[in-house]
Amino acid sequence: MKGSRLFAARGIAAVLVLSGACGTAHAVDPAFIPGADDWRIPPCQRPISQAYPTRPPECNPDGTIRPQPEAAKPAAPAAGGAAVPAASAGAGAQPAVAADAPIVIAEGTKTKTLRFSRLRTALREGERLGEIKFGLFCNGTANLSLNSRIQDGILGPVMAPVRDEFARAGYPDPVGQRGLFEEDADQTQVDLQLGALLEEFNTQYCPGGGGARIDGRVRVKVRWQLYDPVSRKIVYTAETSGSYQTQGAETMRESEFFGRAYRQTVRQLLADPKFREAVIEGGSAAGGSVAEIATAEAAAGGSPSAALALKRAPSFNGSLADNMTNVRAAVVTVTRAGASGSGFFVGEGGYVLTNSHVVAGSRFVRVKLITGRELVGEVVKQDSGRDVALIKTEGRDFMALPIATVESNIGSEVTAIGSPLGEALSGTVTRGIVSAYRTINTHRYVQSDVSILPGNSGGPLLDRGGRVVGIAVSGLAKGVAKVNFFVPIQEALDILGLRIID
Repeated sequence: MKGSRLFAARGIAAVLVLSGACGTAHAVDPAFIPGADDWRIPPCQRPISQAYPTRPPECNPDGTIRPQPEAAKPAAPAAGGAAVPAASAGAGAQPAVAADAPIVIAEGTKTKTLRFSRLRTALREGERLGEIKFGLFCNGTANLSLNSRIQDGILGPVMAPVRDEFARAGYPDPVGQRGLFEEDADQTQVDLQLGALLEEFNTQYCPGGGGARIDGRVRVKVRWQLYDPVSRKIVYTAETSGSYQTQGAETMRESEFFGRAYRQTVRQLLADPKFREAVIEGGSAAGGSVAEIATAEAAAGGSPSAALALKRAPSFNGSLADNMTNVRAAVVTVTRAGASGSGFFVGEGGYVLTNSHVVAGSRFVRVKLITGRELVGEVVKQDSGRDVALIKTEGRDFMALPIATVESNIGSEVTAIGSPLGEALSGTVTRGIVSAYRTINTHRYVQSDVSILPGNSGGPLLDRGGRVVGIAVSGLAKGVAKVNFFVPIQEALDILGLRIID
């Protein structure tokens, strides 16, 4: 229609009102509608306003979401619309995920800390996104093309589906109270950052009176990525598609209309086993005693369970005290997401032994030498039942500790080295004796009165010659008495499939 104009602010379409015989169109900017920016608030917590006169039917009066029935429902949203079949959603679109069937992780499952910190678009300035119809019978048409103002309107509706679907699937809120584009002072305080890239967006719809009724369709395609801030690597990538088709005019804002298509993309993301493997501690909701990372194939020259041969480090000449500088150089601090433990180099390939609970299911960690140098380490093998793990660092030829071939006698002098209470106390040396050998819950341990604290976990227990006899794993204290436990080194090597060769 000649003379019509399209405005965009927090919404995409302006309200078009026809007047006069010449058919001139007048526009009202949605920025002036009270509550137009409330799409940032979860639907069940939004204040009643002109933009959002009602709350979704699944909301309780206190702002919580009413539990959904267990029985599966058709893939049709409550407002009468429907997911567009994959065939009509465009080439490459994935089948729609049922509207009321999110993939829920097991209760009590421990997940890595995740933050939704990046939202971008691959679409170009001026690219056609579809068309908006207007007029009393929606017989007028205006092209919808991308510009900076419209970009906010098509990206913003991603937020609510991300928050809602992560919550329904049992994950912590990845958005929280932080702004979407806010830069973190220390990105390493989260295990993973989630990013979304909008690759395709196409819509054709007619906004009704007051912008509260919409009739049309929308299709989106999103590329998701998980970024590990420790290793500075992308550890997961996937593309998902979503679409939504109204069944006649429905009462909703544009953000909710677009959001219903985005909701499908989020559910497909959460349904991907590889996503769950990357986000859940230990790799799966069901857990398991052994969780070996596939990258061990390259390191071992075969399958992840194949034995890995490490060249034996030579024994020290003289006493442990005479070689303490070199021994401490072989002990490291292992950190992830603000938590820390200890570890030590074994063999000549830059491999570090530590506890499984120190790496806590992470694929990448930071390994800090006593000199202050930091390395990125990749967890290539771990066994959560025996609480041991193997890390491959980015270098070689580090000072490594020799491995004892026989167990120390009860009463023998032993020394522990590690980072009690964090890296500020790295390289701390304490001394004691072997108090006993104990079997606890079918696992055998070296018991010692040597002093260790949180942060020592994963550090070595050494005999008088500086050879490793155990790996620090836990401790008890009552008054001045201390009872600490270490995984026998040979059992740690066996469970990880490691062979020490000359």
